[in-house]
Amino acid sequence: MASPGLMETRLTPLSKVVTEERIALFEEVGIFQGQGANIHTDSDLAARRLGTPYAIASGRMSLAYAAEALRRYFGADTFHHTGTLNLKFLRPVKPGDTLSVAGRVSGREDEAGGTRVFVDVWCENQRGERTAAGMGSALLG
Repeated sequence: MASPGLMETRLTPLSKVVTEERIALFEEVGIFQGQGANIHTDSDLAARRLGTPYAIASGRMSLAYAAEALRRYFGADTFHHTGTLNLKFLRPVKPGDTLSVAGRVSGREDEAGGTRVFVDVWCENQRGERTAAGMGSALLG
């Protein structure tokens, strides 16, 4: 991995089309597995609980996509061993949305073992609306 001073200051954009099938697959292996219907897989339940005519993607999907973008940026080994990610979910993601992850380096801090590089990271839908935003980091030796 390049030294922090030589790294690109922006993440390479990452886009994913969110489909009902991807949501169902994500939920199939997720924390709600075996717990019956939920707002991510049942549009009737989502309508009753959220007032939306569709089931919504779990915020964990946005988190997974943002983590993928950070792994690509820092390198998988570096991110898996020293990475952090914290997102705030701002608006629902629904089937048919194209979710794009972007980010930019916002700071660097020396600490034991290297330099921690901080990245502002966010997700946007195809209308340019932010659906999630937060901060990721990794320690570069």
